Amino acid sequence: LKQTILAPLLIARVRRAVLGQARLPAQMASSRTKSPAPARRSEDGGAKDGADQAGEGATAKAGANGAGPAAAPAAPEAEPPLPPFTPPPRPSGLRGSLLRLHAALGAGVMVFSFLGQSMIRPIPPGKFEMKDGTVIDINDFDPATLGPFPKCHPRFGEHQAVLENGTTAWVKNSAAPSGGPYPIGHPENAEWIETSHADAAKENFANKFTWAGLQPNLHLLTLASLCVVLGSKHAVWRFTEPPDTREASPLLQAEDAYWFPVMGSCVLFGLFCILRYLGTDFIKKAISCGIVAMCMFGVGSNLDHLVSLIRNKVMQPLLVVPLLDEPMTVVELVGVVLGGVLAADFFSSTNWIINNIFGVSFCLVGIKKIGISSFKTGAVMLIGLFFYDVFWVFGSKPVFGSNVMVSVAKGVEAPIKLMFPRALSGCGTLQHSMLGLGDIVVPGIFIAFLAKWDTHRMGETKASSFVYLNTAMVAYVLSLIMTVSIMLFFNAAQPALLYIVPYLLITTVTLALCRGEFKELWEWAILEATEVEPAEEKASKQD
Repeated sequence: LKQTILAPLLIARVRRAVLGQARLPAQMASSRTKSPAPARRSEDGGAKDGADQAGEGATAKAGANGAGPAAAPAAPEAEPPLPPFTPPPRPSGLRGSLLRLHAALGAGVMVFSFLGQSMIRPIPPGKFEMKDGTVIDINDFDPATLGPFPKCHPRFGEHQAVLENGTTAWVKNSAAPSGGPYPIGHPENAEWIETSHADAAKENFANKFTWAGLQPNLHLLTLASLCVVLGSKHAVWRFTEPPDTREASPLLQAEDAYWFPVMGSCVLFGLFCILRYLGTDFIKKAISCGIVAMCMFGVGSNLDHLVSLIRNKVMQPLLVVPLLDEPMTVVELVGVVLGGVLAADFFSSTNWIINNIFGVSFCLVGIKKIGISSFKTGAVMLIGLFFYDVFWVFGSKPVFGSNVMVSVAKGVEAPIKLMFPRALSGCGTLQHSMLGLGDIVVPGIFIAFLAKWDTHRMGETKASSFVYLNTAMVAYVLSLIMTVSIMLFFNAAQPALLYIVPYLLITTVTLALCRGEFKELWEWAILEATEVEPAEEKASKQD
């Protein structure tokens, strides 16, 4: 599932386990440039430098010509270990920038939460407010003119159908025959869809320059852009951490990226089938519990990173989680407990503010902790998920009878999306626009790689600022603006990666070509060591 990015991480862990690398290794920065005598790998697995290979070739040739005895074949040499990681210099002012971005993100969440909650006004029980402000009795609700029954109506989720014997009965909307025709009161009734789309188009056009129309869009742009830039710069902070306090991070290779759309499709379609055919409350609650549990640990991780940033000192581990083999600090433990309190409130109220807190936290953890090894890996990841997003939003309905992506996003009451209040329903509840977490995390991982490239160039004194990061952020914001604009124009859900991917790739490639750095960017990679000491040993050493 793209929104939780679990599939690619599982692939990376399984692949490394098969190769005998049980732990995900630390990152190592390197520029793949040619040298006069490069180290090459021989067929038998040994490593020889250029001079040794030339000498061995001359000896063998002399022996063959009778000038002297041929040298005995040398025993295969063990592959030399990778050199210890030497982080590039940490950009000046990075810590202050991160603290300001944390403050801006916190302020943004609070301000837009207040604005969203201020939209709520009380509606008397048993009443329904029309769009013109008229309040009617809920029993007078007419589905022929007002559409499907709302949540506050006793017949919510049902419609009247004519049975074979000519009588009428109340039928669940889910029991309607697939493919229609759908009767009045059903959400997919053709006349209702045409009328509602026309009304929504008029409303969007009338509100395009009003605060009511701009607020949800500004909310979306603010949270998404701040998550990406904060996560990317914090990834640089972790990337430039000294080796003795450096924390191992998952590093995705090109072969991992190839599997992104495949595994993502399997997980997404599996959830769709579960929700559609086994969609009991117990199963939905179980899925929600699993996702919320991950978000709880995300809150703890982010709180630990923030406190370490403020203190400018890495916190010491308190314990090691047995099953995950991960060290946990006091601050992280406090954050998990705080996340548990929020989770309890979320399950009791499904509060959209808590949903966004969990969603933002999960996005930050994903961008900060998950890296890609090269520009090629990032391009493969983005292009693969480009087609993934387009198919499951546009192409899934003709094949499966429903928009699979939207069905899962609406069917799972868990923080797999950010929610932005846009209007008040007739029942007095907020209606929301949505943005999937994958539309933040996936481009964020790519942009974080560009930020590390900027850091590498600054360490070589070939750049003085985050040129690629800043340019990519402009492209990302413009792509979100285009996504929202087209969504409002057509009044239909849009796959955000359809616009994000071309903006990011075209902008980045153009910038690299203009600066004459494309070849270096393409060849530069973040390599990885083969071993990382277990968490218990690392914690004991730090103690």
